[in-house]
Amino acid sequence: MLNGLALILFSMPILKKRYIMRFFSFVKIGFICVLFFLFACSEHSSTVPTFSVDVQQRDSIEHFFSGYDYVMLETNENALLGNVEKMKVDSSVIAVQDKGRILLFQHDGKFITKIDKLGRGAGEYLSVEDFCVKDSLVYILSRAQRRILVYDWKATFVDKIDLDDWYQHFEIVDDKLMFLSSENSNEKQYDFVVFNYAKSEDMNMFSPFENNEGITFKNFTPFSGTFNGGYYVLRPFDYTVYRLSRTGFEPYCLFEFNTKEQIEQGAALVDLYDKTSNKNVVQYLGSYEEYNGSIYLTFTLFEEKHGIGTYVYKVESDGKNLLMKIYENFSDKYPYISAPYGVYDGAFYSIRPALDILNIEEMYGLSLFHDKGLTEESNHVVFFHKLK
Repeated sequence: MLNGLALILFSMPILKKRYIMRFFSFVKIGFICVLFFLFACSEHSSTVPTFSVDVQQRDSIEHFFSGYDYVMLETNENALLGNVEKMKVDSSVIAVQDKGRILLFQHDGKFITKIDKLGRGAGEYLSVEDFCVKDSLVYILSRAQRRILVYDWKATFVDKIDLDDWYQHFEIVDDKLMFLSSENSNEKQYDFVVFNYAKSEDMNMFSPFENNEGITFKNFTPFSGTFNGGYYVLRPFDYTVYRLSRTGFEPYCLFEFNTKEQIEQGAALVDLYDKTSNKNVVQYLGSYEEYNGSIYLTFTLFEEKHGIGTYVYKVESDGKNLLMKIYENFSDKYPYISAPYGVYDGAFYSIRPALDILNIEEMYGLSLFHDKGLTEESNHVVFFHKLK
């Protein structure tokens, strides 16, 4: 093509040499632009899988769950729960945060201990932003102190881990490493840090941000599930699920929502929070889990007539998309379902006060827990709804 253009040009004697050189300069620039465009298209074609969620779609709860188990937590004056803020479950314990207290229960509901150390003294914490249970130890993150305090199952203070910056969430990986998350609110200006707490040094830092936002979100948690070698992690006002490991941080999949409002890309988190509060828009993702060849995702969404609701989205192995809204319709097979706090052993786990359960039974003519002796003074009940 270029040779043909040159032949035409040299056959036109009225053109001067400088015009010919200028023409070839434009051709060269255009050729470079074409190469850039092709490269950009190639890059776009290798992006992560994207799932489009129709928030108006509704499917039967029976597509999502295959049954449920429950644990009635022991009732005594030391174990009674009030306002549950967080909950974590592993193979050895059910751990519940109730304001500044962490209460531990066995999987049969028997009470183990209560860690209630709010204060300014030795071995005490000023706040509880997050907690973890690992190898019979309880780790409590106090952002105000830039410190993680460690207790045994007798609620005895055993150690502290000092941090050199502000963090809002964490997960213990092993006896040396942990993942820290700042929610775009620290001086390092990295959202995720791989921290060697045995040596008190950062091993890796990922997801940089430009400004210390100075804002955190009460009901948000970035650590959403595990894969072999790391965690699925989330970010506020970001519909991407990332994979975080000791050595890497990469986008894994993306979700899109056809809500009335959409997130303004590039805006500050504090502005996004103000603009999306009580609006029909997904502010952040909830639990992400892959089970039995299917993908499960929870998220919350505000609706003018109904307030904030919790949704469960599912992508089956054949690509079929399903969506349900918790609480929207009563199910006699799953009458006690509520918004999950996380996933354990292929099940969403949640917790309900005794009074709520008794009200449900009275309203719908049920008697399971009433017959088991549950009263208004009884402790909460933990539910495990098994993913299908």
